[in-house]
Amino acid sequence: MSYTIEGLIAMAPKSFQVDQAKGVNASVQLNVTGSQAGQWNAEIKDGKVTINKGVHASPDFKVTADTDDILAVAEGKLDLAKAFMMGKAKVEGDMTEIMKLLPLFKR
Repeated sequence: MSYTIEGLIAMAPKSFQVDQAKGVNASVQLNVTGSQAGQWNAEIKDGKVTINKGVHASPDFKVTADTDDILAVAEGKLDLAKAFMMGKAKVEGDMTEIMKLLPLFKR
């Protein structure tokens, strides 16, 4: 399947695992570089996720990654954990905590 960044962002709320989000409150700024560059932010609060285009005023985490790497993860060509470990995604904030957010979205 061929993905786009906009398409992945649109799918994120539908893949959100409400039952696993109890007690989770976090905001994430996503900065995408490369051919489909853009900025989005996600707010996880009260068992819900809200995603908006643009910059969050004070995110708990910032993640910056290239379009090609994000799409490779979505297509199963690049393991997400390995992408983080290889530095293909730059993270500002507690890496351990942001890794806890990943299971909230089913693939």
